[in-house]
Amino acid sequence: MALERGSTRHAMMTFTVGALFGGVIALLVVSSEVLRDGVQGRERQPYIRTFGETAGDLTFQDEGDLDTAGSAAWLQDREYNPVTGPPPPLRVISPTAFHEPSEVHKGRESRVRVLCWVLTDPDNHDRKALPAFDTWASKCDRTLFITTKSHDFLPTVVINVTEGRDSLLQKSIHAFKHVYQHHLDEADWFFKADDDTYVIMENLRHFLSDKNPEEPVYYGFRFNSIRPDTKNGYMSGGAGYVLSKEALKRLVTQGMDDPRKCRLHSKAPEDLEIGRCLEKAGVTAGDSRDEEGRQTFHCLSLQDHVLGNLPEWLHRYSTYPVQSGPDCCSKHTITFHYTEPIMMYVLDFAIHHIRPHGQCDRHDQT
Repeated sequence: MALERGSTRHAMMTFTVGALFGGVIALLVVSSEVLRDGVQGRERQPYIRTFGETAGDLTFQDEGDLDTAGSAAWLQDREYNPVTGPPPPLRVISPTAFHEPSEVHKGRESRVRVLCWVLTDPDNHDRKALPAFDTWASKCDRTLFITTKSHDFLPTVVINVTEGRDSLLQKSIHAFKHVYQHHLDEADWFFKADDDTYVIMENLRHFLSDKNPEEPVYYGFRFNSIRPDTKNGYMSGGAGYVLSKEALKRLVTQGMDDPRKCRLHSKAPEDLEIGRCLEKAGVTAGDSRDEEGRQTFHCLSLQDHVLGNLPEWLHRYSTYPVQSGPDCCSKHTITFHYTEPIMMYVLDFAIHHIRPHGQCDRHDQT
């Protein structure tokens, strides 16, 4: 009899846990579909950021040729501006403020100053750039979104180029020059990402904490060189790459000012050409793997790396071995590329708010 009651209780617990797990999965799937509908203006109540939360006392745009007509009209009418995507963190962060390191960043990590600049475009402002800014990008010491049109809620640097894949190199060149001219003293490391790159900023600071920003070096997911005039390879643009202050100086002053080193009007991929330019300027391509030889920067999504959906070209061109499953990624992983907007929020919550019982609290020294 006791055995039957125990079996019944076990069956009920199994059913309950299964139902809850299935409900969460279904909710994520439905939320993903709702997000896709929401960005097209259908069947979704958008999160509203009010005028007082945003533009009341802040200046959002950086230097550049700004298209301010739309912004001026909005400010005059004080209309609410709907923003698609799940609600951002509860506290509103000033995007143009020079953020002090949070309570999470203690010890030597707290002294690592990182400027982040993100390639985006007007079509992706609400759909991709805002989720990035709501999650990881607001944790940088300075955040800039490189685009061709201003936005009310993003700290944009507006570049006068024609949008398209062929203009990515031009946007990157303008971005590096702008950062060098206006923000060089605000950070020690300068991180480039795409608007669908997710970054664990705590791990980036930890990775950089024992490195010297006065050395000409940069880090990321390293590909083998496919050009005869370069030897050290280059870093994936989608996975994000980070330059030391000295590397940025050399890139702009010794590379971009010399057409023999930097082909400023090339149609080559942005990351390949920037890698060539850095090498010609005397910047070293660093090794970003952890002590166990596992990657920390990833040029595909978390799902792809965990489930093993890795294309053949990735194995062929990666400088270091690429693995999948539990060994795919360092425990101090820094980036994932091709992150869907909904996954920005899911990853951010899971990483910063969920912890197995028995592990140290995030504020404890480990």
